[in-house]
Amino acid sequence: MRRFAFILALAPTVFAASAPESKDISQAGIQTAFRILQKEYIRSGDLTFDELNRAALAGLLERLDFGAELIPRKLESVREAQQGVRSELITPQIAYLRPQAFTERETKEVEQQLGKFIAAKPAHLILDLRTPAPPGNFNEAAELLSLFLPKGEVLFKMKQMDQSASETETNMREPLWAGSLLVLVDDETNNLGETIAAVLRQRKQALLIGAPTRGGAVRYETVPVDAEWSLRFARAEVLLVDDSSVFKKGLKPDFVVDLPTTIKRQVFEAGTNKTVKSTITDQPRARFNEAALVANANPELDAYIRRSAGESLPEDTPKPSDLVLQRAVDLINTRAHFQSAKIDWKRKDIPVTK
Repeated sequence: MRRFAFILALAPTVFAASAPESKDISQAGIQTAFRILQKEYIRSGDLTFDELNRAALAGLLERLDFGAELIPRKLESVREAQQGVRSELITPQIAYLRPQAFTERETKEVEQQLGKFIAAKPAHLILDLRTPAPPGNFNEAAELLSLFLPKGEVLFKMKQMDQSASETETNMREPLWAGSLLVLVDDETNNLGETIAAVLRQRKQALLIGAPTRGGAVRYETVPVDAEWSLRFARAEVLLVDDSSVFKKGLKPDFVVDLPTTIKRQVFEAGTNKTVKSTITDQPRARFNEAALVANANPELDAYIRRSAGESLPEDTPKPSDLVLQRAVDLINTRAHFQSAKIDWKRKDIPVTK
């Protein structure tokens, strides 16, 4: 009887997930429908307690979305993302950083790379938080934020679901980077990356570029449920300084740039053994020029002959390009161009020619 009561308690979730039009039905109506199906459904024998319990759990997890999920226990300690920090000076004025797993080792590496960038004196930093890393430890989010925020400032708060008071994370060190900052995000940005982006944007220290995030800024807890599976669920919610939350809301970038996830992953994989700059620049097609003339070669004629013979050329299949990073670099260059132009838009002493 208790097992039946447990199923009935979860039944609203199952029906809400499979039949959106049932959201207005009363609790009594849902239980009545449930009993009728158990007794008179054409294959009521299929509705065993085991199947009903599985359906109830599946419906609940579907409704909670990324708030809770079942994961194989053998994968609990496996980091799905690649390890290490991608860092590069894209131009003398633009530095680039992308943590790939948000681990403690990577946090230290980010600090070291920032020190090198500061010595090189670029004016702008692009912080790429689009890596599809699994949920991480919020100690690392606090450490990464401390590299950008003033000492003594509140970074963020953690609100435990069963506690009235929230835990406050405060920056205890001097920041390293004080220059221009652009942050790249998308729907694969994990809970730490989303928190970092939310804090920097709320403090007006960074512009966000990319796609909207999913709203998963929560601390997860993982509990074994049997020998093979564990339940990972949201246990604490991240709150910003003003006690606002992005959970289930996400962040909308200041500049929205759509890039299919499949293309982004191809770019990241292709860029493993290449420079980041190569993912936003194209290799020019070989032309007949002075150098070719000196070398007694004609690359254009060679290409024509190969294409006439039915061969494909590299330029026929363009490589995947990181459009989001391209737009970030374009934005920086455009801003620098306007600032260097020193145009007085309000000047009135110039005569107008009629």
